[in-house]
Amino acid sequence: MVHGNYHALGMVHLCKRIMENIGINPERLRIAWCNAGEGIRFGRIMNEFSSNVKELGPLGQGEGIDENELRSKLEEVAKLVPYIKIVKREKLEVRLENVEEYDEFFTSDEIEELFREVASYYIDPDKCQACGICLRRCPVEAIVGGKNQIHVIDQEKCIKCGTCLEACPPKFGAVKKISGEPVPPPIPEEERTIAKKSKEK
Repeated sequence: MVHGNYHALGMVHLCKRIMENIGINPERLRIAWCNAGEGIRFGRIMNEFSSNVKELGPLGQGEGIDENELRSKLEEVAKLVPYIKIVKREKLEVRLENVEEYDEFFTSDEIEELFREVASYYIDPDKCQACGICLRRCPVEAIVGGKNQIHVIDQEKCIKCGTCLEACPPKFGAVKKISGEPVPPPIPEEERTIAKKSKEK
């Protein structure tokens, strides 16, 4: 297999563990290898997989999960995908000698810990200098701010990628990584203006 195949294999097994964690049958996801000359084998694999999924029933119903609960879980996981890929980046690059070893490569305890220790990011209003670097670097425009305005992270939009932490100049150190505790509420809009000290002549 080439590097991309190993990465795909790792991602699939990681996703299967995540599916287990949120109560979705991991048999709904499968990876198989076929080349361009194996049309018959490809058709057989697809027919088999399709039959298996039909036996499992509609997504959510087959697992006894309420539709709204399922939607909420999937939306939450989707938001965390960038964070998960960053946290598990080194492990996803590992190439195991035996393909079967990937079945136990990610453990249930590991995934539970991953979700339990999800990091959040917060901009300390006392340290923010409204330089705009984190705001411009955020890949999902989750940071609100402007000239002379303390920047604030919209936690609903934030994908936990940590770009803001890396972008914030060390001399300011305004962005904080928070894990295992709630994020402080954002500073009220009317209090976000930074009073710049005028230079003495």
